[in-house]
Amino acid sequence: ATIRLRAAVAVAIVMLANTSSVSSFTSFATFYQTSSVDKRLAFASSINEKNHDLPMRQSFTLKSPSALNMAEAEEKDYISPMRQRPRPKGGDTAYTNENILRQLRYYNDIRKVGGKDCVQDLYVRDPNTVGDSVRFWFVGKVARCVSQELAIAKLFNLIEEHATRIRPIELGRSFGSLEIYVAPGDTELLTSQNDPGVRLQKAERFVEGVEKVALLEVGLNLEILTNEGAGFCIVRTEDGVVPPHMIG
Repeated sequence: ATIRLRAAVAVAIVMLANTSSVSSFTSFATFYQTSSVDKRLAFASSINEKNHDLPMRQSFTLKSPSALNMAEAEEKDYISPMRQRPRPKGGDTAYTNENILRQLRYYNDIRKVGGKDCVQDLYVRDPNTVGDSVRFWFVGKVARCVSQELAIAKLFNLIEEHATRIRPIELGRSFGSLEIYVAPGDTELLTSQNDPGVRLQKAERFVEGVEKVALLEVGLNLEILTNEGAGFCIVRTEDGVVPPHMIG
């Protein structure tokens, strides 16, 4: 109904604008501003069908493309500005579906060959906690053919942004300054049981030589929240070890 109203009104305006009667156009403007939608549609439609018996200039012809078709074409061609956002920054490690799925394939390929010995669990420190009660949020796993330091540095942007996506309240405001920690692969159960033998190690954001690492040498399996968004986190000291009062 909205499209029909707009189209019919467009025709009415064109016809009234081409008439020699200024008062007709003024009356129509007043009517349009003070009437309901139904009355506007009925009136504009009647003008479109009957030409309103107004003296038209010779230059105007009904053989021209109708305003209805023009309005419908504009409606179909309209693209919301929200769909025209630029691609995220970061190149091959920007947070895009294409990059995430590619690194997941590499993760599976590397793990098939190297097993869990080439895998590290990834945690991100909650910057709002300190002392012996620092929370570390589990965000995924990395598989690598290079050193641990180079692997994390290569994928740092993907890991950090994913952390802010799954923990927007705790981590979202700290994008660009978050700290990533690693633990031995597949040790989630041990860390949840506060095993003192599993210690978190901080990974550096920038490592020399990272530009030489190929994407197929590092894989990433990002965490997907399935427990109603609760996620998985552990409490450690600022050094990444289990607080004494939590052992035993």
